[in-house]
Amino acid sequence: MSTRSPSGLQAVAPAVPAEASAQLRALMAKMLVYCVTREADNLVAIRSRLFDLLDEMPSHGRAQNLRFASVMLGKHAEVFHRAFQDALHASLEALAREALPQADQPQSRPFALNDDMDGLTLSLIDVQEVERILLVDRVAQRFSAHYDAVVSPLTQRLGVLLGLDSASLSNNPFRPEVFVRAFLLAWEKCDWDNQVTEDLLSALDPAHCMDLAPLYVELNTMLVSAGVQAQAAYRIKKSDGTVTGYGGLGPASAPAPPAQQEAGPNTGTPSVGLGALEPDGARSAWGVLAPVGRSMAAQARHFLQRIGFATFANPGDHGPVPAPLAPVDSEFMGYLGGLQAGSWASVQSSGFDESDLEQHNILRHLRSRDEVRRAPELDRGTVDALAEIFDYVFADQAIPLQMKFVIGRLQIPVLKAAMIDRDFFLSDAHPARRLVDTLACASVAWAPEKGEHDPLYVQIERTVQRVLTEFEDDIAVFSDLLREFTEFLFETEQQVQGRIAPVASHEQVGETYEQALAHVDEVIHARIRALPPELPLAPFLAPFLTTQWREVLARAWLGVESEPAQWESALAAMDQLIWSTQPKIKSEERRQLVAVLPELVRTLNGALDGIECHGEVRETFTRRLISTHMLAIRMTQPAALDSASAALDASEGQQAMSELDQRRADKRIGAVDAFDDMVQTFTRGLWFDFMEDPATQHRCLLSWVSPLRTRLLFTNREGFEAFVRSEREVAALLRRGLLKVVDQEPIVSRAIGRILSDAELELKQAA
Repeated sequence: MSTRSPSGLQAVAPAVPAEASAQLRALMAKMLVYCVTREADNLVAIRSRLFDLLDEMPSHGRAQNLRFASVMLGKHAEVFHRAFQDALHASLEALAREALPQADQPQSRPFALNDDMDGLTLSLIDVQEVERILLVDRVAQRFSAHYDAVVSPLTQRLGVLLGLDSASLSNNPFRPEVFVRAFLLAWEKCDWDNQVTEDLLSALDPAHCMDLAPLYVELNTMLVSAGVQAQAAYRIKKSDGTVTGYGGLGPASAPAPPAQQEAGPNTGTPSVGLGALEPDGARSAWGVLAPVGRSMAAQARHFLQRIGFATFANPGDHGPVPAPLAPVDSEFMGYLGGLQAGSWASVQSSGFDESDLEQHNILRHLRSRDEVRRAPELDRGTVDALAEIFDYVFADQAIPLQMKFVIGRLQIPVLKAAMIDRDFFLSDAHPARRLVDTLACASVAWAPEKGEHDPLYVQIERTVQRVLTEFEDDIAVFSDLLREFTEFLFETEQQVQGRIAPVASHEQVGETYEQALAHVDEVIHARIRALPPELPLAPFLAPFLTTQWREVLARAWLGVESEPAQWESALAAMDQLIWSTQPKIKSEERRQLVAVLPELVRTLNGALDGIECHGEVRETFTRRLISTHMLAIRMTQPAALDSASAALDASEGQQAMSELDQRRADKRIGAVDAFDDMVQTFTRGLWFDFMEDPATQHRCLLSWVSPLRTRLLFTNREGFEAFVRSEREVAALLRRGLLKVVDQEPIVSRAIGRILSDAELELKQAA
């Protein structure tokens, strides 16, 4: 059985012959020379791409990052070239060591989730490192899709050269990901600004970098000249208990127990079709006698277990006897091709209702056909598993009914793709699986009232129809259609962002101002509480400071970075105002007050004009201030507070201070329950069902979240019908059941998880 190293390259035993080693080294040299001779043009193209992105007027932070990257790559090109060469050479050497294990090197050990160290290792992965890996993977997918046509032949021949059981892009040491990773490592090694890394790497595009297609053609030609042949077409990948991509980190990707690993060709495994049923039992997809009443879901679980998923078994139950993997049956594939081209594939959704859903799962009904009964056991297992997955699609309440029928037409081509490459069940990077997941997720945004002429509906239906007409045996068709559909979604999202930009900008200004007010509340509170007991705040000042002067200070705080003097002046004026209203017993203090009053009055008037404070409120405050100043100048001791106006001032002052304390307390209140915690995890792009009242419900998109998360902007799919709520308001809606999150996790993964978890539930109930 083949094994796979943690990096994704299969460990080959015994060691690759010296001729293959020499050939691989020659390919490495060719790639290094190719990249070095084109590195200057590469930076020119990348910098041009950065300038194009700047012309699209991105956000302020992203624009700064792109501009900085362009400047540094231009001024220090030679430094970057050396770093890139070193990174590319180091990456190729590391991959070569894995692909060509020597006798004196430790062999790569098989990947096993039950190893005691595996859990510890995964727990020590740095979050930033995971994000870095995902960033490279996201950008590399763009390059891999672009160069798929020229990389695939090279990958096949490299699989033969290295003696691998199956060839995949992850086994190719020269895959486009190596170029992307080397670029990232070079930038990080230059250590100019790591904050720029994500925006720079995300800007990389195969159309604006050095053209790698001639390189792959040359490498493939070298292997052809060396007599290395490509693998045959319909070869099924053997499961080794791992998952390609990043799916392997999940618990569902554990390898099958030893008793359930592949059996040899002479194990004597019976091969009996489902048509040959015994009176007292039924045979599963693996030719094993199963109890009467065993459902297709149970057979699907056995199939998933067989190809590498962990399953839940009773103690002592070793599971079904596995059958050896075999090439795709040409007769069965021909039968499926006829179904795909048949009349059922062109059925429109308009004539169906909810009761048709069960009948629309054609895979479930195929099990009774003679063509399926005659098919190999592995292929029957694939039918079972996919039937369960599409049952889950049809049952998903988030997908509109019409969309379920449209996506359901993919059953036969997806079945064919899953038979050609069983990684459909093991890897969320499988092209057919990604297309199903993406279409299902996008369909959530379609509202039935939009009709079938809605651009989203038209694009989904067109994509499905093209799969039906264009897919035969090359699963690259799914990648091409996925790329086109993703571009459509991206363009739609850009239009939405353009529409909500004015609203988001307005809300962000409001959020910034609110934060300034909160900061000012703390400043005012600190100033007042710092006054000595014998010199308390004049009662009539409390409403003024916590209302009008609060606004003056907040506006000054907004510009504190560009005009710090304005903020300092506003603070000084507040302190001087408080001092001016305190009793002036000494003659020296009274003379000082007379000296500062003219400038203080000018400052107060200018500030109040700036916030457009006019009318009775300003006049009343001015009269009280003048009266207080006159008393302070003329009297040698504090006036008695026995008048009605003094009592009123005291009451208003207490109320103003109470309101200030309440505002400060509200800002400090954090999450109070699980709903508050949930809202704090929401990000842009989530869909919700919102009930304005018991009779009205509509689907809305979280289109924008303010930087400080005090405002969440919801719209419809087109970016219209916007409304804004705070985190607390959203939590309250969730708590009352008026707002519900629409599940947008990849639907195939959810379906597989449900199939396996149902088995665990059955066992618990039986226990």
